[in-house]
Amino acid sequence: MFYAVLTLHLVAVVSKLAILFFIPRLKTVEQVRRLYAAYRKWDIVADVLLWATGLAFFFVTSFAFLLQWWLIISMLLYTFVFYLLKRFLMRGLAEVAESRKVFAEKELKSLRFQNVCVGIFSVFLIGCIGVMMMTKPF
Repeated sequence: MFYAVLTLHLVAVVSKLAILFFIPRLKTVEQVRRLYAAYRKWDIVADVLLWATGLAFFFVTSFAFLLQWWLIISMLLYTFVFYLLKRFLMRGLAEVAESRKVFAEKELKSLRFQNVCVGIFSVFLIGCIGVMMMTKPF
């Protein structure tokens, strides 16, 4: 049962992080609008799946395992990655999608820069999480 929950959880994580790969390909406001409309629905499903699988982990693992400090810190970093996605990328997508411009070059350039920054920082944080999961330092 643990592996089924873990698989669903990882599918939801990958679907949320997929936005990092979609943004660099956007050229016009219309493309942003289509992506934003589709991704917003997918993001809600992924959020529900993440919360449901997160709750399911309480039932398929031991409570003592979930109270280890390395895992708690990993979960906080993990949450911060998704906060960055919501705060910068989803807000940037919304701003470009609501723009009345046809190309909105300045806004798209800003969105791509935010995407690179969030992507690099996300890779760093996920790497930190991976190191903590391998070494269990606390």
